[in-house]
Amino acid sequence: MRSVCVGDNVIDYYVNSKRMYPGGNSVNVSVHLARLKAESSYLGNLADDMMAEVIVRALDANHVDHSRCKQIENATTKHCNYEIIDGERRFISVDTGDRWSGPMELTEELLDYIGGFDVVISNCNAKMQDEMSKISRLDVLYVYDFGEKEKYHAEEYLDKVCTNLDLAMFSFPETSEDELRSFANKIIGKGCRNVLITMGRNGQYLINSELEVHGDAQYVEAVDTMGAGDSFLAAFVNEAYESGWKKNMILDKETIEKALNKASRYSCENCLSEGGFGYEISETALL
Repeated sequence: MRSVCVGDNVIDYYVNSKRMYPGGNSVNVSVHLARLKAESSYLGNLADDMMAEVIVRALDANHVDHSRCKQIENATTKHCNYEIIDGERRFISVDTGDRWSGPMELTEELLDYIGGFDVVISNCNAKMQDEMSKISRLDVLYVYDFGEKEKYHAEEYLDKVCTNLDLAMFSFPETSEDELRSFANKIIGKGCRNVLITMGRNGQYLINSELEVHGDAQYVEAVDTMGAGDSFLAAFVNEAYESGWKKNMILDKETIEKALNKASRYSCENCLSEGGFGYEISETALL
């Protein structure tokens, strides 16, 4: 599978342990796809500061191509501050610096590049919702992570992203099955073929126009849940593609069950290391 993840890159800083990790949904997913033996690329704006250099080193170390990224002069890398307690993260704040490098504008040249992949994946934290209509015109599997924040589930936002979308992922930790089903059907009505909903300890649902499949949660004594959703999405997409998933296809029950099981196991494994994918930065790397 040839995959490209379009969007954000950040540095995650754990204030209580004073540890730092490269991350961002798109970077995390691209790394996990590479580790799953996909041919993986990352596409996004990069700053020209020390934090961006660390992100590039992490991509190189994990064999993720970033040759089409654009470096923005005098730009800053976003960094997010968290507190990690007993493996669970609590968001504190975000700092984009004086001139954040993102979001990326998708030129015709970049769209031609993206169109050469099997799968393109983006997410709400990329802040590129106004660019997604360009991707929706491409003949490539189109996957988008909407996360759990309500502002990314609003009608206006959904309308910008859902057209010709092959898989939408949402997180709803505490929601009834009837509410989930109603929400998923709304997303399908907006032009999405498959809706994947993660619910933490309550497992996952995959809903499309033909069926719905529930996946059970798998448990592990987590060291760090950072990147759990990103690793889950990467493993799900990779397994579904290897099982024959193509553009415009409604996923069948067997493929869904295999992909949910693989994704849950892989995500649990990722929770046994710190950071989005276990790549720690020493403080001297940013001096």
